[in-house]
Amino acid sequence: MTIACPACSKKSEDARECPRCGCELSILKMVAHAATQELFMGRENFLAGDMRAAMHHAGKSWYLKKSPAAARLSFLSALAANDLVQVDRWYARTCISVRVSR
Repeated sequence: MTIACPACSKKSEDARECPRCGCELSILKMVAHAATQELFMGRENFLAGDMRAAMHHAGKSWYLKKSPAAARLSFLSALAANDLVQVDRWYARTCISVRVSR
């Protein structure tokens, strides 16, 4: 997994610390891994039809790492659960994620 150093922006593969500035990267890797796990659990719950659990896990993933995939899964889960307040919230975040990733 490639992590960009928050101090100097150097991208590194599987390094515990930044090779350029020595910044600790292992904590960032743990957060990214936790976000990936939450997104996976959200997808599993979505496929099983448990939209509330899917929205919960996708939301946790998004708060850990603001990924477009987490915002989309939260939006789709809220839509399937007919939770229009959450649909509106996640639709806005999905649109922001799309603009940022371009």
